[in-house]
Amino acid sequence: MIRLGLLGAGRLGDAVAKVWLARTGEEPLVWSRGGQSPAGDEEKRIAGGAWVSDWADALRAQSVVVAVPGRVLLGLAEGSERARMFEGTILSAASSLSRESLRRAFPRATAICIAPFLIDGANSIPIAALRPTGLPDPEWEKAASELYQFGEVDVIGDEEAFARIFLLGASWPTVVLAALQAAADAGVRGLQDETAALGRRLFFRALRSLLSEQPTDTPEDDSSGDAVATPGGITERGLKNIGELSSLLESVFDQMCARADELRA
Repeated sequence: MIRLGLLGAGRLGDAVAKVWLARTGEEPLVWSRGGQSPAGDEEKRIAGGAWVSDWADALRAQSVVVAVPGRVLLGLAEGSERARMFEGTILSAASSLSRESLRRAFPRATAICIAPFLIDGANSIPIAALRPTGLPDPEWEKAASELYQFGEVDVIGDEEAFARIFLLGASWPTVVLAALQAAADAGVRGLQDETAALGRRLFFRALRSLLSEQPTDTPEDDSSGDAVATPGGITERGLKNIGELSSLLESVFDQMCARADELRA
């Protein structure tokens, strides 16, 4: 019996397939809207997957990871007898797709919403999973056993909280990284060529060092400046103005949440 099917072959699909193959030694069934790249193409996607041409053929697996947008999946599953009869596990990484919509599309399946946290170069994909209220323990344990094949699993019981957590997996860090790039640009403004490159290198080196010293759970009353000592209160003066930046970041995150709500299906 094939254990894993995969709908979607973008960055997420590629990561899921590679980690699954590396950790289990089993090829997943893979389907993509664009099909598999031509043989010999250097950009060939998911070389370690067994490709299928019909999306429903991925349902031959015991569990299926959804790595396509929610509305795309619903368009495929609408009116599909194979979707209605599927009795395995649907692991949906489509942020726009509610569990209720999943259950309508796959009424016999165990539907679990997941938020994968992609880490470049790591042989794992930590996952936050929404455990549905009322799901019997045996069904949850069966789904969880597949999730643990990818790495650490954090379980969330509230769907509204899960929707917010989902953004912290990839979308929000991408925006924050863009903000850090802008911060580096602001710091080296006025410097030229090699000097500017050196400034950026020092900035990101210091950032990596500070992040590596931070505990996973930081008490709310901790001062973010305690790890940095500078003469004459240079750091302190900068920290006094951080409130403006916090307000801006909250506004950006709120806009992302609003867009996610617009896409909900």
